[in-house]
Amino acid sequence: MKHKKSATLTVSAVAFVAALLVDFYMIIAYPSKLNIIIAISLIVVIDTYFLVDSILSLVDDIASINIDKQNELTKVQKGIYSVAKREEISRSENISSLVETLTSMKNENAKLMNDLLEQDKVINKLQIKKNIDNTTQVVNSNEKLAILIAKMATANAKSSDEAIEILNDICKELEKRSEGSGNKDYSHLRVMKTNVD
Repeated sequence: MKHKKSATLTVSAVAFVAALLVDFYMIIAYPSKLNIIIAISLIVVIDTYFLVDSILSLVDDIASINIDKQNELTKVQKGIYSVAKREEISRSENISSLVETLTSMKNENAKLMNDLLEQDKVINKLQIKKNIDNTTQVVNSNEKLAILIAKMATANAKSSDEAIEILNDICKELEKRSEGSGNKDYSHLRVMKTNVD
């Protein structure tokens, strides 16, 4: 269609130039042949109409093509903008989701840290209680040992007193027996009791 319009325009332009030249030639060379000059002038006018119409039609086609290209370009720009907008929204949603995940992980870590600190406190309390219990047991066992040692010391003191009494009794008996013979003195064998608190 475009090729046909271009060919028509070319033919109209050639015919117009040819008719115009022939008309000028007829006016200059044969001014008396007015009928032919008018006919040729009429052909020039008609050809001018067709030439102008073809030019306007070609301009309209070019304008229409430009408008179509502009519309296509606008559609492409809108498509690019739409895709970019979707990408931006998707990226924004991904970033929001990532921020929410990080916030959730941070809160979970804080909770776990608090739980860990609480468990550490409980373990420390249990350790302290165990140390106190061990210390109490050691102190109690030391007290029991001290009591036993005191009892043993008391028992030893009683045994010692009893042994001294027995020795003194033996000395008395020996002195009684030796009184009759008058030979030996056993007073040096007597033992004095030691006072135990």
